[in-house]
Amino acid sequence: MKKVIRLAVIFLCIVFIGVVGFKTWSAKLVKEARELEDVFIDLSKVEDGTYEGHSELGPVIVDVKVTVKKGRITEIEIVNHQNGLGQSANVIVDEMVDKNTYDVDAVSGATVSSEIIMNAVNNALQKGSK
Repeated sequence: MKKVIRLAVIFLCIVFIGVVGFKTWSAKLVKEARELEDVFIDLSKVEDGTYEGHSELGPVIVDVKVTVKKGRITEIEIVNHQNGLGQSANVIVDEMVDKNTYDVDAVSGATVSSEIIMNAVNNALQKGSK
């Protein structure tokens, strides 16, 4: 009986350490994602065309294609999004097109993926800036 209790305590300690470690790592990624620097883009100075952008942080990798016509973002295609649990962030591109900006609010629960998508779009728009 004592051996079972001892094993249960060891198991719970391992689980606790794992949870704390994951939470710490996750918080660090969110902080780093929020600190990503984006360049101000005046969309009226972005030439018509389709531009590719890339951004990554930790396990999150995003590649996008951004189409601009007459100073407006007309389409954002997520070409690649390696995200773990951040798949829900993909909806952010619709808001970017609607608001004609890469700078929108992150999707709750998918902050890192949201920030990386925004950064990839900013990266693409830089390529079309005059």
